[in-house]
Amino acid sequence: MTSSTAAANDGQARSWAIAAIVLLVLVTGFRLIGLDHLPVWHDEVFTLVRVFGHPAELWETLFSGRLLTPDEILVFQWPNPAKSWGDTLQALAEHPEHAPLYYLLGRVTAMLPLDPVTALRGTSAVFGCLLPIGAFWLMRELFGRGPVPWVAAAFVAISPLHFLYAQEARQYALWTLLVLTSSAALQHALDRNRPRDWWLYGLMTTLGLYSHLLFALMLPVHAAYLWLGAAPSSDLRRRVQELPIRSWLLAVGVASVLFLPWILVLFAGFGATVGHTEWMDRAVGAQRNLLAWAGHIVRAFLDVSPNPQPPPVSLWLLVPAAAGLFFYLVRAPRPRLWLLVLIALAYLGVVLGPDLLFGGSRSLHVRYGLPAVLAVQLMLAWVLGTALARRGTSRIVAAVVLAVVMVLGGYSQWRILSAETWWNKHFSAWNPEVARTVNALERPLVVVSPSGVAAGELVSLAYRLGDHVRILGYGSHDEPPTRRDDFGGLVLLLPSEELRASVGPDTMLEPIAGTWQWFLVRPSGKR
Repeated sequence: MTSSTAAANDGQARSWAIAAIVLLVLVTGFRLIGLDHLPVWHDEVFTLVRVFGHPAELWETLFSGRLLTPDEILVFQWPNPAKSWGDTLQALAEHPEHAPLYYLLGRVTAMLPLDPVTALRGTSAVFGCLLPIGAFWLMRELFGRGPVPWVAAAFVAISPLHFLYAQEARQYALWTLLVLTSSAALQHALDRNRPRDWWLYGLMTTLGLYSHLLFALMLPVHAAYLWLGAAPSSDLRRRVQELPIRSWLLAVGVASVLFLPWILVLFAGFGATVGHTEWMDRAVGAQRNLLAWAGHIVRAFLDVSPNPQPPPVSLWLLVPAAAGLFFYLVRAPRPRLWLLVLIALAYLGVVLGPDLLFGGSRSLHVRYGLPAVLAVQLMLAWVLGTALARRGTSRIVAAVVLAVVMVLGGYSQWRILSAETWWNKHFSAWNPEVARTVNALERPLVVVSPSGVAAGELVSLAYRLGDHVRILGYGSHDEPPTRRDDFGGLVLLLPSEELRASVGPDTMLEPIAGTWQWFLVRPSGKR
C-alpha cells in the first residue's frame, strides 16, 4: 500500500469517526429534551420529598384531616430554606435500601434555577448522556479498536429503555453508568497493572456502591472475571501468582471501607429496609415473570406502546437476539467474553432467580435488571460490530441491521416524547387521565386513606389537578370522613373498608381509567 493510499484510508476513517461522533451526540442529546412531559410518578415523588427532607411534614399535612389545595401538597416537592443537609440525610437514612449518591447529587442540582423535576431528571439525563461513552470505553477495553465500540455506543444511545431511565428522577442511569465504567476500569487495570489504574477502579467501585445497593453484585462478578480471564495458566499455583489479587483486594477493600458508613446505616435500619421491600415477594407466577423478561429485552431496542407489556408481534425480535447471543458465546474471544456474560447472569439470577424459586414480582420491574439487559445489548453489539469489520456480504447485512436498529430506536424515542404517559410510570401511568376526570367534576373532593402508596399517588396526581379541587386525608387513628354534601364530585384514593362504608349504602365505587387505586363515587344504579 502506498503512502498516499494509506493517507486516504486514514482520512476516510477519520471522516467516518467524526460523522459517528456527531450522530451519537445528536441521538444522545434527545435525553435532554422534554424532561417534564411524562407524569411525575410515585417513586419520583419520594425522590424529591427525601432530597428536600420533607417526609414527616408531608405525612402530617396529607393526613391532617383538613381540606387542602393541590398547591399546598406540591410545596413538598420544592426545597425549603429551613431544611438543611442534615434533614436530607435523615430522610435518606429512613430508606436505607436506596444508596444516597444520586439523591445527594440531586440536592446540589436542585440549587440551579430550574424547577425541581427538571433539575432531578436532568441529573439523570446527564448520566444517561454519558452511558454511550461508558459502553464505548468498556467495549474498547475488552475487544480493542474497530466498529465494535462504536456499535455498542450506538445501541445504548438509541435504546428507548435507557432513554426512559435517563429521564427519570431516580438513580438508575447513574448505576448503569458505573456498572460500565467500573468494569472498563477493571479491564484497563488488568491490562496495564499500574497503581493509578487500580486506584481508578477503586474509585469507580466506591461510587458504584453508593449509587445502588445491587452494585455490590459487581464485586463477585469482577472476582470471577479476574479468575477466569486474567491468568490463562492451568497450573493453580502459577495462576494465583499471576493474578493481581493484591491490587484488586486493595482497591475493593478501600471501596468497602469507604462504603462502611452506609453499611452501618443499613444495619441500623434493617427492619425498615425489609418492610420497604417486602412488596417484591408478591407472587405473580413464573410465566408472567418470564414474559416480563422477554419484554425487557425487546424494549431495549423497540418500545412503541405505553402499555405494561409490549405488542406480541414485537417479541419476534427475540429470535435474532437469541441467535446473536449464541454466536457471541461461540465466537467471541476468550477469556474476555466472560465479563458481559457474568454481568448478565448475576443480575438475571438475583432478580429472576428468587421469583422462580420462591415466588415474587421483581422481574416485572426492569429497573432492577438493567445491567443484565445492558450486557445483552453489548454482546449483540459485538456480533454486529464484528460483522461490520469483515468484507463482503456480512458487512452489508450488518450495516442494514444496524440501520434498522437505529430506525426502530429513533421511532421509539419519538413515540415516547410524543406521549402523555408511558409504562415506566407503573401504577401512576394513568394519573393524567385520572386528573382529567377529577378536574371535570363540579366541586370535586378527593378523599384519601392513610398509606405510603396513597401519599405518593396523591402528590403525583396533584401536579395535574385544577385549583378548584380539594383534598381530604385522615389519619390512621381517625374516623373516616362522612359524606360531604358541600362537594359535587367525590373521588376516593385507596379507600379503606371504613372509608368505603362511610360514603353510604346508596353509592357505588367505579374505578377511574381502569386503575386499582382511584375510584369515582356514583349513585347506585347509575353510570
